[in-house]
Amino acid sequence: MKEIWNRTKGSKSFLCLVSIFIVVAFASVLSPSFRSVDNFVTIIRQASTLIVLSTGLTAVLLTGGMDLSVGSTAAFAGCLCAQLLKMGVPAGVIFLIGLAIGLVIGLLNGFLVAVIQLPAFIATYATNWALKGLAIIVMSGAVIYDLPAGFTVFGTGYLGKIPIIVLIAAVVVAVVYFFLQKTTLGRDIYAYGANKEAARYSAVHVDRSVYMAFALCSMTASVGGLLMTARLNAAEAAMGDAYGLQTVAAVVIGGTSMLGGEGGVMGTVFGGILLTVIINIMNLMGTSSLAQPMVVGVGILFMVLMDTFTQSAGEKTRKWRRL
Repeated sequence: MKEIWNRTKGSKSFLCLVSIFIVVAFASVLSPSFRSVDNFVTIIRQASTLIVLSTGLTAVLLTGGMDLSVGSTAAFAGCLCAQLLKMGVPAGVIFLIGLAIGLVIGLLNGFLVAVIQLPAFIATYATNWALKGLAIIVMSGAVIYDLPAGFTVFGTGYLGKIPIIVLIAAVVVAVVYFFLQKTTLGRDIYAYGANKEAARYSAVHVDRSVYMAFALCSMTASVGGLLMTARLNAAEAAMGDAYGLQTVAAVVIGGTSMLGGEGGVMGTVFGGILLTVIINIMNLMGTSSLAQPMVVGVGILFMVLMDTFTQSAGEKTRKWRRL
C-alpha cells in the first residue's frame, strides 16, 4: 500500500485524487441529498461498473493506442450472456463465457493493429460498429428482463455490508495492477508506449504487447458488461453507448497519457470515481443530460492539453540540459 501511495503522490493521478476531495466538499454544500447514504451507494455502484470497463483500457492507452469498442464490447457480451442465461446456462459459466468473448474481440483488435497495421482508432471504430450490429441481431431488437437471481446478485447483492459489485471491481483492479506493474508483459507495454523504436531494439516483443493490451481491455469490458446487465437486471443492444466516451475520460482524467508510456490503473480508479461524482452532482442539480457529454469532453480536453504541455516542457528541459 505504501508503494502505491508513493507512486500516486508523484504522478498526475494525484491531481485527480485531490480533485475528488474538492468536488465532494463542494457537492456536500450545494446539495444535501448528495450526503445521503443511498446516494453514496449509488455512486460506488456506478463507479464500480465504470472502473471495471476502464481498467483494461488503461493498458491500451499505455501503448499509445486507443480502443473505441469498449462500450459495444460490454453491450454485446451482456446481451449474448443474457440470452444464454434465459436458456438455462449457470451464472458461474456465464462469466467464463464473457471472458472468452472479450478475449476473442481483444485478439481481433490486436491482430488488426499489430499485424494488419491499421491505426488503432480506425480498427476499433470498425469493431465498435460490427459489435453494435451483432448485439442488435442477438437481441432481435428486444429487451430482456427478469434475469436469474443467481446472476443479478453480482450487481445488486451484498457480502456483509459491502456491495458484491464493488468487491468484483476491486479484484479486477488488483489483477490488472499486478499484471502491469509486476510482470514482464506489463513492463513491455510501458516500454512500448514510452518509445516504440527503443522497445523494438531492446528485444521487447512488440506484437505480443499490443495483443495483450487489447485482450486485457476487451476482457475487462466484457466483465463490465456482465456487471452492468446484472445491476440493471436487463439487457439491450444500446446499453453500452453511454460508456463509450466515459471510459476514455476516466483513464485520461486519471492521468494516463494518450501519448503512451505513462499512467496506471490507480489513476483510472480515481478518474472513474471523479467522473461518477460529477455526473451524480449534475443529476442531483437537475442539469440536462444533454450537457453531461460536454462536461466529459471538457475534462478530456483539459487533461490532454495538460499532458501535451507537460511533455513539451519536459522535452525543452532535456534539450537545455544537453546544451
